[in-house]
Amino acid sequence: MSKTTFTVILPTTGNRGSLLPYSIGSIQNQTIQDFEIFIIGDGISDEARDLIGEMRKKDSRIRLFDHPKHERRGEPYRHKALQKAGSDYVCYLCDRDMMLPDHFETVAKLHKEYNFISTRVIPVRSDNSLTIGTHPNYVGLATEKRKKIIETAIIPLSSVSHTIELYHKLPYGWRTTPVTDSTDIYMWKQFLAHKESAVYSHYIPTILYFKRGNFPGAPISERKTELNNWSKRITNLQDADKIRREAFHSFLEEKIDLQKKVNSPPLITVKGHSLKDVPKKIIRKAANRLMKL
Repeated sequence: MSKTTFTVILPTTGNRGSLLPYSIGSIQNQTIQDFEIFIIGDGISDEARDLIGEMRKKDSRIRLFDHPKHERRGEPYRHKALQKAGSDYVCYLCDRDMMLPDHFETVAKLHKEYNFISTRVIPVRSDNSLTIGTHPNYVGLATEKRKKIIETAIIPLSSVSHTIELYHKLPYGWRTTPVTDSTDIYMWKQFLAHKESAVYSHYIPTILYFKRGNFPGAPISERKTELNNWSKRITNLQDADKIRREAFHSFLEEKIDLQKKVNSPPLITVKGHSLKDVPKKIIRKAANRLMKL
């Protein structure tokens, strides 16, 4: 088997196949084209299976691992598929999310030093407004402190990348999650607790995140329309930078509004001044600087 740079694990279930042209399309639009896509079918419909078959005819990098519905989220299916990965690095993508075009490029640079990476996400709200997702900073922390952070952290599936080498050193890998735990956090705990893990939480967002309440969330038809519209906005690197700026601007302006409403001490300052008193053009400059960190 020839070696590739990235394996993408993309779980899907039920009748969500119509979302895949958009999530997979964002993978196919990466600046790095050396990848394989492993679709993990966890009880998919015949319609979804047929659609995936058509996509595979057009792109041989797509593989389907077709399984009956698992009792939880098909975690053991992911583990089984990763035994066949012919790559250096593993990324993940929810069938409802999309990568910005430089996601692979960003994490590939970071993987020169780290073997477990999470990037920030840009949550897209139902009204199409953007913000910056919360993200834990576990860089440089001792293992015990990392484990404490991860108990309450939000690290979405789509934001994570790790080396295949580190994965094969884990005690279990993907396994059925107890009903009391979050699937992704249950998995990330293994990585952050491993003695050989070199972890990094990257401040710059590289994922558009479309969570709509608890699973399954919004109707498939509504999600499809939304993803179709956003797919047209992320066709190149310039688009990605524009969206990141918009998200950072919105995030900082929301902090200003919050401070005004609660009349609290400043949560964020710019050059020693509360954001409540900073003109919006200064906020835009601050957001642009954040993008270059």
